[in-house]
Amino acid sequence: MTLTGKSKVIVLVIAFVAICSLFALPCLAFTGKVVSVGAGDLMTVSANGATRQIRLYGVVCPLFGQPFHEKALFMTKFLSLQREVEITPVFKDNYGVENVLVRVEGSTGYLNYKLVGYGLAWVKPCDDKSRLCQEWKKLEGFAQMNFIGLWAQPPAIAPWDWQKAQRLMILDRMKAAEKKE
Repeated sequence: MTLTGKSKVIVLVIAFVAICSLFALPCLAFTGKVVSVGAGDLMTVSANGATRQIRLYGVVCPLFGQPFHEKALFMTKFLSLQREVEITPVFKDNYGVENVLVRVEGSTGYLNYKLVGYGLAWVKPCDDKSRLCQEWKKLEGFAQMNFIGLWAQPPAIAPWDWQKAQRLMILDRMKAAEKKE
């Protein structure tokens, strides 16, 4: 069976709608204003009369207590706070927070990419398959090889490993306290 031009268009539109609904994503970018930055990769935007929390897709900035946390937070605020941004939703995480690509008005490139380039964010390992994340991974390698940002003070411990180590330290302290009792 051969599809005609009109049939091909209909099939593509149906496939596009199916993919968008499968991931429950709004398929269109929207604009908003960044009203607060909670962490280097987490911010609140105001759009269409409502505020919503968003997370930068594909990257993780240092967590509170980690080296370079304050610098990542400052850079995100400096580049985006009280500025208009174009937001492209990618997916919602388990907490209902939209993971998005953010492009600051008057700027080229995504904020996500810039933070990696400044050595203020890691590329998430689970997002390695996307073409964007593959490009960001190369940029992360460049920042690492040139000792930029968090890579200037080895060892740079990724937030997911740092959290695991923190939990283990807490468990060790609890076990030590139980032995004393």
